[in-house]
Amino acid sequence: MKSRLSPRVVLLIIAALFFLPLVLAWLMYTGTIEFRPQSTRNLGQLVQPPLPVTWTGVYRDGVMDTPVADSFTEHWLILHALPNPCAETCLQVVAELRQVHRASGRQQSRIQVALLHDLDGAAERLAVQEIYAPFQLLENPDESLWRMLQDVAGRNLPETPARGSTYVIDPLGNIMLFYAAGYDPNDLKSDLKRLLTWSKLDEQS
Repeated sequence: MKSRLSPRVVLLIIAALFFLPLVLAWLMYTGTIEFRPQSTRNLGQLVQPPLPVTWTGVYRDGVMDTPVADSFTEHWLILHALPNPCAETCLQVVAELRQVHRASGRQQSRIQVALLHDLDGAAERLAVQEIYAPFQLLENPDESLWRMLQDVAGRNLPETPARGSTYVIDPLGNIMLFYAAGYDPNDLKSDLKRLLTWSKLDEQS
């Protein structure tokens, strides 16, 4: 004869299956149980802790009195540091950033794209700008932002130059993701899609 569980035991099993996940979730939330995944799903280099950007000394389109920070309030920002000169490979990367922004579809209004540069000639700046009108060209004569970006690059991947690299800055003004020069733009596109799906920072700032 097959043994059968008593109704009381069945009820206890059902209750355990229902309440055990809730108890585990609460213990993890309160820190009683510490769980940290071995890896994250982001494809870019996570900047830990996120680094607040200081926009002092940064100007847009050569206009010294333009408050750059106001442009990026409540937006996710893709900031790309251009090499100098910006030759064929550089222009190709800029074109790929255009495609990343376009691929965001209905989410485009939540994203700003800026290119930090110190290009010498007006023709070179124009060539970059003509690739995509929404690009904002930023200059930093005192190089404070350049040094900050180099620090982020060096901390995440030693001996990696800031030039040619791309950074994702959240709506609170923190650098949170870094992509070293030569990265796959599809990685940036995937990370952005995930961020825009799950994050509401640009609605809270």
